[in-house]
Amino acid sequence: MIRTALTAALFSLTAACGGQAQDESPPSDAALTVSAEAVVLFPDDPGRMRLGDLRYRGGVELSSEDERFGGWSALLLDPQSDALDLALLSDRGTLAYGQVRLDEAGHPVALSLDRMEPLTGLDGAPLEGAAADAEGLAIYSDTQLAISFERDHRIWVYEHSSPLQAQALVLPPRTQGVGNNAGLEGLAIDDAHLWASVEYPIRGEETHTLWRYTLADLEAAPTEFQLALDPDYGITSLESDSAGGLYLMQRFYRRGVGNRIRILHLTADQIAAADDVALEPALMAELTEDMTVDNFEGMAVAEIDGELRLFLISDDNFNESQRTLLLSFAIEPRD
Repeated sequence: MIRTALTAALFSLTAACGGQAQDESPPSDAALTVSAEAVVLFPDDPGRMRLGDLRYRGGVELSSEDERFGGWSALLLDPQSDALDLALLSDRGTLAYGQVRLDEAGHPVALSLDRMEPLTGLDGAPLEGAAADAEGLAIYSDTQLAISFERDHRIWVYEHSSPLQAQALVLPPRTQGVGNNAGLEGLAIDDAHLWASVEYPIRGEETHTLWRYTLADLEAAPTEFQLALDPDYGITSLESDSAGGLYLMQRFYRRGVGNRIRILHLTADQIAAADDVALEPALMAELTEDMTVDNFEGMAVAEIDGELRLFLISDDNFNESQRTLLLSFAIEPRD
């Protein structure tokens, strides 16, 4: 991920769109009041921090009485001294901008959201209904963000202009075989490529599909990879590892069982050596129902004081029985 571009991309968008407001109250440029309560990773063993290749660096349960808060499906972060500039994407078609505040140990302790901005369609009107189901978020350029949508499967780029303007980018092949609520959840961009993935295997297939576009020629057909993953676990997020590989997040949910989350890594060497055999990303860690876990859909990686950190945020589906959790981990592979 090109972290140096993040602040310019996010906050030039914020400034450019400052005069736009929704018809309903509160206006889109109004700040949200967000409460944060610290959470442990293992409720039955609060001192336990190690989880596979990750070490817990703290987390918070977030809540707000503001009806705009929730449904967070994607996350971008950029370190700024004792805080992280942040963008959140809601699956109801909005972008939120703010900061995560860290304590002296680098643990997240609070979140502030300065404003929210409605995503618009190609006609400039705010998105509604199924068309607003935004799921993936990545930096496309210094002043542009790429967003993927499911249900109405597509990838759009938003330019910093006033009002916020969208343009169609690319649509991966074979998306006609993608389920209605199982679409383009994974989106990532590195120095040379755009990556996209669908949540579950395409109908009639057993493996998950991953596409890689070349940024210099997005009109060219993408390279397609198959991933040998448990088909009951959907891919909800992708993130570049800045070395040609990818981090992947998978989610499982079953009534009576609850949520389980897997964090995986696909190396650049694996990708370079790919042929017709399905790739097998390495399992880094798994969150299970006995831990502090919910419907995690957003993932971001950032370097903080020389430490590579992984952040996860959950989508509460605007459901009172679910939580918005923001968890932080150091990436510390075991020997």
